[in-house]
Amino acid sequence: MEVKAARRQTRRGPNSVDIHVARRVRERRIELVLTQPELAAELGITFQHLYKFEKAKSRISASRLYDLSKALGVPVTYFFEGLAATEAEAQKPKRRSKGG
Repeated sequence: MEVKAARRQTRRGPNSVDIHVARRVRERRIELVLTQPELAAELGITFQHLYKFEKAKSRISASRLYDLSKALGVPVTYFFEGLAATEAEAQKPKRRSKGG
């Protein structure tokens, strides 16, 4: 019997957890009235990189999340608050449009 190699599942966009964390980063930055360039400078990254974090285009590493928590004055757990509701929403079946 021949065994096929396991294929990696292809991703279609960011994970719901990554999206949630990205939103929490953006919300907190706005709450503190910080611009992307200001926060990026504090983190030692470009504002384009921060933009990618906030749009969940780039994943945020654990060490970067820790740096963000310090820069934004919140515990790391802040970024995961409300995650259960976000995941429940992501699990709902998507509606199909009727026309077409």
